[in-house]
Amino acid sequence: MKLLRLLAPIGLLISSAVHAGGTLDLSINDSMAGLDYDATRMGSPMHVTAGFLHHEDDGDLMSFGLNAVDVRSQQSSLRIGVGGKVYGYFTDANDSGALAIGGFARYMPPELNGLGFGGHVYYAPSVLSFSTTENLVDVGARVEFMLLPTAMVYLGYRFVEANDEKGDIEVVNAGHFGLRINF
Repeated sequence: MKLLRLLAPIGLLISSAVHAGGTLDLSINDSMAGLDYDATRMGSPMHVTAGFLHHEDDGDLMSFGLNAVDVRSQQSSLRIGVGGKVYGYFTDANDSGALAIGGFARYMPPELNGLGFGGHVYYAPSVLSFSTTENLVDVGARVEFMLLPTAMVYLGYRFVEANDEKGDIEVVNAGHFGLRINF
């Protein structure tokens, strides 16, 4: 029931906006699967994101975010976005969440023939954390290779940890393989 209460507002926000395109990102390893959706708001630099990650041992992580992305040059090899995400995590030890601020960057210069690098950092201090969460950090890095103009594969690493009254809750600490499709 908690999951439904979180998904309903996210679905309404995503469906009510007119989008010019976006990406669908699937990441996996032996014990984890993640799905992220990013949509570009038509006529603005606003990106709306929604994600779900399931780890067999550590629990589930949901996120919803808004990022402003630099759109001065669509042909630039560097793409930067800043904004925030609302996180909800559900583990055996705790169900809680946080509002984190941060951003992402992707660098894919033409001289590397489809090879690129990306990463993100989001942090929520105690003032932006809910329930028993004292802070939350989400850090990720990846090496990408463009197979087609609309599809790329990547190897990445993601670390998500929350700190609460009882100690550290490691939600995700894993390397993964992924596929990102642009539409």
